Amino acid sequence: MPIPAFTRRHFLSATALSAVAPVIASASAPATAAGNAEPSDAILVLRPTRVFKVKDRSHENTESWIVSIAVQTPVPATLEPVALDVELSKDDLVLRRAHYGAEAFAAMTYRSSFAPKLADGRDPPTPLHWPLFLRLRHTEPAAFGTNRMTVAATLKDERGRTIAARVVVPIETYAQATSLVFPFKGKGVVLQAGAANGGHRNRSGQFAIDAMGTDSAWSVCAPGDGKKNSDYPGWGRELVAPAAGVVVALRNDRPDQPVGDSSDPAYFAPEYRKLGGGDPENHLVIDHGHGEFSLLAHFMAGSLRVARGDRVVQGQVLGKLGHSGDTNAPHVHYQLQSGPDWENADALPCRFANVAEEILDRGTFFEAR
Repeated sequence: MPIPAFTRRHFLSATALSAVAPVIASASAPATAAGNAEPSDAILVLRPTRVFKVKDRSHENTESWIVSIAVQTPVPATLEPVALDVELSKDDLVLRRAHYGAEAFAAMTYRSSFAPKLADGRDPPTPLHWPLFLRLRHTEPAAFGTNRMTVAATLKDERGRTIAARVVVPIETYAQATSLVFPFKGKGVVLQAGAANGGHRNRSGQFAIDAMGTDSAWSVCAPGDGKKNSDYPGWGRELVAPAAGVVVALRNDRPDQPVGDSSDPAYFAPEYRKLGGGDPENHLVIDHGHGEFSLLAHFMAGSLRVARGDRVVQGQVLGKLGHSGDTNAPHVHYQLQSGPDWENADALPCRFANVAEEILDRGTFFEAR
């Protein structure tokens, strides 16, 4: 990227920036009448709908965020990337600008074939189409204080018309409302963390943590070949409620993977076999209030001790760490999210009051007190 241009420009007010503002595209052809939609009516939309930056575990004092943007059209369209312009700013101070030509822009996109839903998971009143999807990852000095990103895309449709669309994205620092404890006690290691650390990429899991329990010597596997679930010190460890709340979703009927170090799709729930993975299997969701929900996944088959509608307290035993669903070894998957449905909620950054490490990235050893 080019050297930051520290110049002042006129921008939207803070009030206007309180929500993501997709801008209707303009095209070289005349605007179409209502009911006669064209690809030129494209907009840029975000999934997740809010973008949060997180500190990196680095001596460089940087922070990172990922923006996932869909090019949304009211009709099916074949669109080709032409150019992409990205501007980072802090309030009205421009920090950095970058311009990407057609080849670089194309390398950041992929074409999607599924029918998108509204942000809350409902079917739209009229069909929507996402012919292109774009992901942008940024790592910047924390001292910059970046709090806004402007993305402008130029594309061409199958008739050769130029389409321009733009979105202004607030880059937020999340203020966690619920005091959380890690969902198991004792020593553990993070297998995979969030998207900025090369980990989970789905909408509600961009800050998720996969953690294995270890023994007192920090080993994740007892002597042996690791083929038995019982070879893993974390297997069967009690999983506890990260905070008080109400259980709003739950599943407890799926078998564990029978081999300790593999993930066999034959043991996924049928709906996830078709998708090729992503199955949380035995799991639950707790509503903590404040718009914060905890998802814990991969419980041991039949181990859950609570039911939907139960009110739990922080530290209450919920069940046992297992190997159910799309897993490669016994572990717990934890994420904080903005709603009860993990497939249609936004990811929320979190930290745990009983873990000394502020940042739990891949490979982090920790002890939950």
